[in-house]
Amino acid sequence: MAHGSREAGREFEIRCCGILVHGDAVLVTQEADGLYAMPGGHLEFGETLALCLSREIFEETGLNVEADKLVYVVENFFVHRGVDTHEIGFYFLVDLSSEFPTPDRDGFIPANEARVRPRLLPLGQLRNVDLRPHLVRDALPGDARDAFSHPTRHLVSRGE
Repeated sequence: MAHGSREAGREFEIRCCGILVHGDAVLVTQEADGLYAMPGGHLEFGETLALCLSREIFEETGLNVEADKLVYVVENFFVHRGVDTHEIGFYFLVDLSSEFPTPDRDGFIPANEARVRPRLLPLGQLRNVDLRPHLVRDALPGDARDAFSHPTRHLVSRGE
């Protein structure tokens, strides 16, 4: 039985992600397979969304953040390693309560976990990388330019 589903080969997940804009760039994580994602992770049983977000970003980057505005709720349908996945993602702007480390010349900052490489990417270059889900990648630069003044958006992504 897959996580969160009574059917073999299907999975249901809840993910909390942070949007940390630093200057004209946003913090992302590069996964081992070369794909990019917003920093964050899966909700544990009994954990609030805000606590999950803070825990996951600290585990990945060592940065202390708190959830601020909920910017996107993303329903993401995809196949990963042969498993049909339905993921609900909550994407929050975050407040940084620790100092931001100095990135190297490629935008990378130190990681707390070997499986991810945190990196600042210029907002204007997001379309040049495989940041998943693509709906978030495509919406983020314009929304950041507008200071995320819109109400929470519900985005649905199929097949990434």
